[in-house]
Amino acid sequence: MRRSRLIFWIGVGLFAVVLAGLSPLPLLTGCGKSPPPVSSATARVYTGAELRAAVPLAFAGDTAYAEVSSAWLRAYYDQFRAEIFRQGVTKWDQRFDCNHFATYYVALAQTKFHLANFQSRTPAQTLALGTYWYQSPRGPHAVVVALTDRGTLFIEPQTGAELQLTPEQRASAWLRVF
Repeated sequence: MRRSRLIFWIGVGLFAVVLAGLSPLPLLTGCGKSPPPVSSATARVYTGAELRAAVPLAFAGDTAYAEVSSAWLRAYYDQFRAEIFRQGVTKWDQRFDCNHFATYYVALAQTKFHLANFQSRTPAQTLALGTYWYQSPRGPHAVVVALTDRGTLFIEPQTGAELQLTPEQRASAWLRVF
């Protein structure tokens, strides 16, 4: 009697899953498990002085910075884009241009780092991720700079692409904020 009741309730549960438009396959096989998310940071922590050595003349308001995982950066852009679209920003506009994209990209990443590490023992206060203003061929431009396991990377927050700044472009930078 108990076994038939159990089978009945399992059937009811599977029917509810199908009725909701979901696939029961992950429930039955365990194949629906997602891999664990990639952490935003590696184990390395930079001091403010080390950060300023890597990004000369940077404004560094904290004392300890977590090195950014380059694998996480690639995955993060999709999250950033989904969030910014959710907010209604679907294209470039003079009222929401490069500096706004860069600032929002960094702020959302720092929020995610804070939430993921709120109870952790990491000495890092924040990610080694900031905004970077320089003179591009088309005029002043703001991008994201990250100290990662692959070195210093520059990210175009409007596309997620990694940028290769020329020595001249790096020398033209006038604002670097972490």
